[in-house]
Formats: sequence, structure tokens, C-alpha cells
Amino acid sequence: MALATSYLLALKTKSRFESLDFCCTTLACLCFSPDDTGLVLKRILLLLAFSLLLGFTSFWIQHSSSRPAALANSIQSFQTVGGEFTVLDNPTQFSATKNYWATIKIHTAKVSGKNQQIGATGTLRGDGALSQLKLGGTYRCQLALSPTPLGDRAGFKARCTNSPILVSAPSPSNQAVLALRKSFLASLEGIDSDSIGLVAGLAIGDVSKISDELKQQMKLVSLTHLTAVSGANCAIVLAMFYFVVRRLGGGRWVRLAVGLCALSGYVFLVGAQPSVLRAAVMAGAVLIGISLGRKTSPLNALGLSVIILLVADPWLAVDYGFALSVAATVGLLILTEPISVKLQKRLPKGIALALAVAISAQIYCLPILLQLQPGLATYSLPANVLAAPLVAPITILGIVACMLAWIFPWLAEGLTYLASIPAWLITQIVQFFANSNNATLGWPTGFAGAVIATCVILASTLWLKSEPSSLRNLGLATLVIISAASLGSIAVNLVRSSQWPISDWSITSCDVGQGDATVIRSRGRYALIDVGRDDRKVDECLQRLGVSKIDLLVLTHFDLDHIGGLRGAIGGREVGITMVSPFKDERWGATGTNLYLAQSGISVIQAEKGMSGGMGDIEWQVLAPNRNAAGAEDSNDASIVMLWRASQFNVLTMADVGEKGQMRIASDNGWWSDPQIHRVPLILKVSHHGSADQFAELIEELEPDLSLISVGQKNSYGHPTQRTLRLLAATGSAVYRTDQLGSISVASRNGALVLSNSPRG
Repeated sequence: MALATSYLLALKTKSRFESLDFCCTTLACLCFSPDDTGLVLKRILLLLAFSLLLGFTSFWIQHSSSRPAALANSIQSFQTVGGEFTVLDNPTQFSATKNYWATIKIHTAKVSGKNQQIGATGTLRGDGALSQLKLGGTYRCQLALSPTPLGDRAGFKARCTNSPILVSAPSPSNQAVLALRKSFLASLEGIDSDSIGLVAGLAIGDVSKISDELKQQMKLVSLTHLTAVSGANCAIVLAMFYFVVRRLGGGRWVRLAVGLCALSGYVFLVGAQPSVLRAAVMAGAVLIGISLGRKTSPLNALGLSVIILLVADPWLAVDYGFALSVAATVGLLILTEPISVKLQKRLPKGIALALAVAISAQIYCLPILLQLQPGLATYSLPANVLAAPLVAPITILGIVACMLAWIFPWLAEGLTYLASIPAWLITQIVQFFANSNNATLGWPTGFAGAVIATCVILASTLWLKSEPSSLRNLGLATLVIISAASLGSIAVNLVRSSQWPISDWSITSCDVGQGDATVIRSRGRYALIDVGRDDRKVDECLQRLGVSKIDLLVLTHFDLDHIGGLRGAIGGREVGITMVSPFKDERWGATGTNLYLAQSGISVIQAEKGMSGGMGDIEWQVLAPNRNAAGAEDSNDASIVMLWRASQFNVLTMADVGEKGQMRIASDNGWWSDPQIHRVPLILKVSHHGSADQFAELIEELEPDLSLISVGQKNSYGHPTQRTLRLLAATGSAVYRTDQLGSISVASRNGALVLSNSPRG
């Protein structure tokens, strides 16, 4: 109960996690299940009131401390202040870009000409120089501050405008940890780079050496949990030290002290990740219970550990890794045994147990997994069953190698090479299933999908765990109904997705080859942003979409791949207003286009920053260029950039504006710092067909839910570039390309984005 309310409290502070609210709360209730089933209502209400008070108090204290009043005005005003800060974690590179980020705590800051004691925690971002900062070190620099949304863990975002100056070095313990991790990573040897990366991931949770391709494949087949240090790792560490001390004759209290020290040291080594903290606290609770000679309930130990962690850190409630870790553990504790018993009637005990472990974890993680991926991983079960036996030897060899790397690097190299053999087998399993057809299967998304998945959990638990036959039959009947309904829904969605366009589409990226043509619809009114290069292609797309009148035509700039299809777009169609870039373009494409528009009797206006208007239920705003294209270096730099706001989604159309232009747009923080931009899904029309000329910091800040790339098949420009694809993937954005899927239509249904594509895809 305490866990449920803690989840609910923290989740409500971030509106982007509304779909996670129901499923996490339900899972939390299942997690902390008391042994006494005859609890009276008064006791339940008392627990509820206490947990609400405890959770709210913890959150309020920590949220207030991260946003001290002395620094509030400076943060909200985007001011630059001189300050000293301590680095709280290792700087992490943001995807394949040159940018890094780290969590810092500001101790002192010069505000209004006075040095003040602050104590605010936030995020520091910067270029490669930031990678040189050391965990636990104290530094001084000029901090350019910016605000974070209300309820965010970080009280601010900051960048150093000058090079950070070391004030005091990290403590000896931090230096020792850094040296040990560095020695271990340097000693890694193996069959190939991905197998080496997996060894580091399973041993100490370092995934920096795993390729982006393998990460995506592991996500596709639901094997990303392998690299999340959790209960298995803590159990191995605890068992190793516990066994050694026992063999040496150590008593109960000695074993307890050594075990707790080993757990603390391991957490310090791998970092205070949510799954690590949950597992360590749970293992510590179990160890203390055993040492005291008391019978320990695993579910109660888990519930206690989660309550402690949520009180200490309420933001864990909106951490997907923490939620998955807890959910998987609950599933293992509740369903593994009954599923294994049923399977053993037809399968050998070892195979039945492996299947039971994978099935139980997948069932309880289902509501959360559906928030991270658009469907069910069809090969998740066999992939997990095949990979599971290989995890233990990799983890054991990796941890031992890490302990020896500092003193005996040659021995660590041998151990890591041995560990890379089963790691290589895992990579082969991942690649085989990820490259198979139908690696994912459609499933209802959004709130409806979470509700159905939660019903699966409840029904499975009733069927497998209930004593009265009536409850078991109820659970089984519910599973049958859900399965039938889900299969029917999947079939319907497959049919609907094969029909392009879907009837309720709101935005479409037309497949016009190496060019741009984007259509936005609202209440029967249409906006067309660019027209591609080919008359026929844009005309065919508009015909399929049923566009007979273009209420707003936007020609972002006069490159041929954006204006060449103008005759095909407006021929035979009524056009309201046309908006063009004010850049002084003397090319024949610009002069010819303006002449043709004038001869067609179409009203033309020059766009400039600050213009706004409406179309149906959509409000639009011009973000660039400046008046008369001031500051623009070329036609691309003077492209029209627009933000489209609707009740169910927001769209940012970036045309071909490059990094410098994007930096200029980002300098006006009024639009991208608005919390309203993330109240609904954000769709990004990626600039310049996915070229490398992107301002990474802006994309990192925006974190688009969906990214559309209009690009031609096998184009000679290398678009989209791997840098941009990795950058978008690192933000968690789903990326869809016209060269792979053809024309792409997007609809919004109950807060979720639904896509369909033309037959070519």
C-alpha cells in the first residue's frame, strides 16, 4: 500500500508518465502483499494515510532542496552565475555526439554580487571537455543556467561558459573506484567488440562498448535487462563473499558485516542505478533477517526495500528501469513456482524452470514494456530461455576479473576472454531473433494497452495462485477473453495499417524521393509544407490524401527538392495563402516560383519569426527566419521553421535549417522551454533529410516522441547519417523514413500515435 501511493504521488508530478500511472500502481499493490489476508479496513486506511504522508513529505523536502530560493530567479531568467559544484556521477556521452552530461551539486554561487551557500542538484551538459571531470571532484566555472519542468529530479540545467577549474580532487575512495573500473575496462579481451561490451555490461553495468545496433536488437527481443545490474549480480557478489567467510570460519555476525560491506562496495563500483539499489536493499534486508534467525518473506523484503528507496528517492517512481526491475522480481516471486509445476508435467524440470522464469517476468513487466515499445516482442520468450543459462558464467567471470584487474591485469584478461565466449553466443541469439520476420506483434497502446496488460497480470495470478476453483476459473476465463480480443484487435490493426492513408490521419510525410512534402490536416483544412521535386509524386500523394484545397502552402526555401513539384501540387487545387522565405535568392528556382505564383493569382506573404495563426484546431507559429532573413548565411539557413500545436500532438517542421540556424532558433528559449510542448506527443520533421548538420543540444532538449525523415532511396548524399540516427535513438524517439516505408501518415488516438504507410513499405 505504501508503495502504491508512493508511485502514484511521484508519477503525478510528471504528466508524460500518465500512461505508466495505472500499471505501476497496480504492480506496486501486488508487490507489497501482507501475509495476513484478514486485514481490517481500519488498518488499510491507516497504512494508506501513513504512506501518503511519508511519500509526500519525502518528495516535498527533496524537491524543495533541489530548487533553493536563492537560485530560483537566476534559473528562471536563464542567467549566468559563477559557482562551485561537485560531480555526483561519471560524465556520460550522449549517443554518438560530442556532448556529455553529468549530475552536479552546486555548493556556492555568486548571486546578485554575493557568494551564497546553495546546495542545489541539477544537470551539467557540455562538449568533450566535460568528459575530463571526475566523480567526486569539486570544480569552479561560470554556469549558464536554465529551468527544468516542475517535478523533475534536476533543479536546473547548466553549461560551463568557460573551462571548469579543479578546486579539490575526488576522495581516495572515489579515485579507487575510478581506477578499478578503468583497469577492468582496459583488461577486456574477447571474441569481438560486442561480446566484450556484454561482459562489461553484465559485470558492472557499463554499456559504452556495446554497439548501437546490438542495443537496438536487444531491445527488439526484450533482452536489454541483461545489461542492467540487478538482483542476480548482487546475489552472486553476496554469495561469493558469504561462502569465503564461512569457509574461513567466520561467525554469523562476521558474515553479516562482510556481506553488507561487499554489497555496499559493489553498489559503489557500478553506480547507484535504480535496479542496483533495489536489489542491494532487498538482499541486505534478507541477509539481516537470516542473521537474526528470522524467517524472511521475499515479497515483504522486496516491499520494504522499495518503500525505503522511494522514500529516499521519490523520483525512482518515474524511472522505467526501476519499475521493470521491481515488476520482474514480483513476477519471479509469485508465478515462477506454479508455472514451473504446470510445465513439468510435459517438460524436463530444468527446461520447465527456465521457461517459468522467463514467462513470469514477462507477464509482470508487460504493462511497462508496452510504454517502451510499440508492440509485443514475439521472440522474447525463446530468446530469454536460450540466453538465461549463459548469464551466470559471464557475470561470475566478469566480477572476478574486475576484482583482479588492478593487481593482476593479465589474469583479468584471460577471465574476460573466457567470459566473452558465452557473451558471443548471446549476441548470436539476439541477432538471429531480431533479424527474423515479425520480431514484434501489434498490441493496443496507451492507457488501453496498460489496462489490458494489467488485467493479464491479475488473471494469471488468479489462475495460478488462487485456491478456490471459482477464482481460478475466473482467471482462466479472463485470459481466454483477453487473448481472443487481443488477437482480434491485432488482426484489425494489421488490416487498418495496410490501408493507406488511415482515415483519421493528422500529418503525412509524402514519399517524394530526395525532397520534402509534408501535409497537416485539421477539421478538413490542409497545410502543405514544401512540394518535393517531382510534380507527379506530390500530386499522387495529395490525391490519395483527398486534398482538393490547400489552405496554407509553405515553401520553406527555394531549393529544387522543396519547390520543384509546385505545378503538381497546386494544379487543379484551390490555394489560400502561400508563405515563402524572405531570403534574397537570385536563383532561377526562386524567381520562377514567385512568377508562377503571381500568375496563378495566389496571395504570397514573406514569413518572419513571430508570425502566428490557426488552421482548424491547430495553432502555428513561425520560429525562423528573422525579418528579412537577417543573420542567415544561405538559403538553407533561411528556411521557414514552424511549430504546430494541437490538443493531441505538437509538430516541429525544421525544413533544411542547419546547426547554426538551429542554434539561433534555440537561443529563443520561450518555445522549447515551455512545459506545454511535452504535454502531448511531439513529432519532429527532421531537418535536411537527416543530414549530420544538426544541433544536438536542441534535439536532446526536445526529446521528440516521433521523428519523420523525408529522404530518397539510395541517395548520393548519405542521408540520413548515422550520427543523426544515433542522436535521435538516444533521445528515445521512434524514427520513420520515407525511403524505407514510403509515404507515412500519423494519427493520434487516445494520447497515442498511430502510423500507416503506403504500399511500398
